[in-house]
Amino acid sequence: IMGLVRPDTGDVYIDGVALGDLDLHEWRQLIGYVPQEVLMLHDSVAKNVSLGDPSLTPEDIERSLRDAGAWDFVSELPGGVDCSVGERGMRLSGGQRQRIAIARALIHGAKLLVFDEATTALDPESEAFVLTAIEALRGRATVLAISHQPALMGVADRIYRIADGKC
Repeated sequence: IMGLVRPDTGDVYIDGVALGDLDLHEWRQLIGYVPQEVLMLHDSVAKNVSLGDPSLTPEDIERSLRDAGAWDFVSELPGGVDCSVGERGMRLSGGQRQRIAIARALIHGAKLLVFDEATTALDPESEAFVLTAIEALRGRATVLAISHQPALMGVADRIYRIADGKC
């Protein structure tokens, strides 16, 4: 769906337009990606959300953290958004790192969010925080969650099971 790999047969359609007919650069600007394994910079929360983009304001960072359900815990950190997350984000829990990743995916106003096994390595409490953040995005962005975790089915509008290459 992100156009990184093209299907061998058939087509992928986005709003009725074949993926191959889209301007892929333009299409990818509308996508936010939340992976299973979040890569974190040994830097501040703000840098990890904005990835150093100078066009982003402190207000943009706060908005995306709020939208990701991360503002409450970030505002309690010493220094708030200026607090260092530590090497590979080790000062944060797995669920907190995932919510920072969601904020990162949201900061440019993504219309499609792709969650790729984003709750797999989380404990039940952290998973619940991430699911709450996903639910809060309902109506503001399309969320495509790829997962083996049954908890995600509770927040889904549609569920597609793929087995043996068939839906």
